[in-house]
Amino acid sequence: MTHAEQIFGAAVVVARENHGIFTRDKVRQQIGVSRDRWMAGYTAIFQGMRSDHPGGAPDPGSMFRKVFCRLERGKFQFSDNGNDLITKLRL
Repeated sequence: MTHAEQIFGAAVVVARENHGIFTRDKVRQQIGVSRDRWMAGYTAIFQGMRSDHPGGAPDPGSMFRKVFCRLERGKFQFSDNGNDLITKLRL
């Protein structure tokens, strides 16, 4: 499973538990990786999955592009693309 797949699946679980809202740290905890491992390989992918990322983030692949949007500092929800993907994947 790719990092983008892990992040997306964990975000679905966390969002369902929190009225559609998730944070990077809750996603990290759901995946079960250390902060160091998250910072080394996951956080940049998470950034690239945002619909509003400021640029320079790695491309997570077309399936996971623009699936998150930022509500406020540290809080995210699924974009329309993300909700469509949840339905498509039957998550």
